[in-house]
Amino acid sequence: MSSPVTDILFQPFDRAGLSLDNRIVMAPMTRTAAPDGVPGTANAEYYRRRAEGGVGLILSEGTVIDRPASRNEKDIPLFHSDAALAGWKEVIDTVHDAGGKMGPQIWHTGATKGNAGWTPMPRWRARRACSPPASRAARP
Repeated sequence: MSSPVTDILFQPFDRAGLSLDNRIVMAPMTRTAAPDGVPGTANAEYYRRRAEGGVGLILSEGTVIDRPASRNEKDIPLFHSDAALAGWKEVIDTVHDAGGKMGPQIWHTGATKGNAGWTPMPRWRARRACSPPASRAARP
């Protein structure tokens, strides 16, 4: 049963070079399911099922940059390294074969500690963004 309020969700979308069969967008959901940060066949199948279900655009779970503090769990997928990018190619090819469209969410958790007891090996210490400069710290 449809209503005029929701009918627009099922209409095609075409703007700025992005053409979708409908306006349903799957929001990114962190799954921590890429072993050591490398997506594989299980990840590709997860997203394939969403494409086959008719999602207009799939946004990947958070993917992280090449910085140790960018993730807080070891199985959050990387968006760098030959192995991880080859894994994402498999995911994207699988989604495209199912008729879907997909884009990545680039993510950075900041300096946090994960729940699994895993901590990244920092190459440098991040500056605290919320600390005022020394010249302003003493102001009332």
